[in-house]
Amino acid sequence: MQMTSNGQVQRSAAEWSTIIARYRQSGLGSQQFCEQEGLTLRTFEKWYGRMRRSETSKGRLMEVKSPLGTAGPWAVEVALPTGVRLRVRG
Repeated sequence: MQMTSNGQVQRSAAEWSTIIARYRQSGLGSQQFCEQEGLTLRTFEKWYGRMRRSETSKGRLMEVKSPLGTAGPWAVEVALPTGVRLRVRG
């Protein structure tokens, strides 16, 4: 969290992600949560929308069929942009 020259607080995307996780666990409405946390509702809603859009663009499923004409076990390796590797043997 940084303070700008005009006294406003500037937070990083990682900080907003943490704030939104706390909001989701709080059970409060957005206005109540912002009042409790000292946040501007408009800014909170902007970041909440950003986070939701980025979450919905993740996690899409893709079917991978076994290669035709192969007998026996086969393996697939998927390398994700995060560096995680998913290996499936069957």
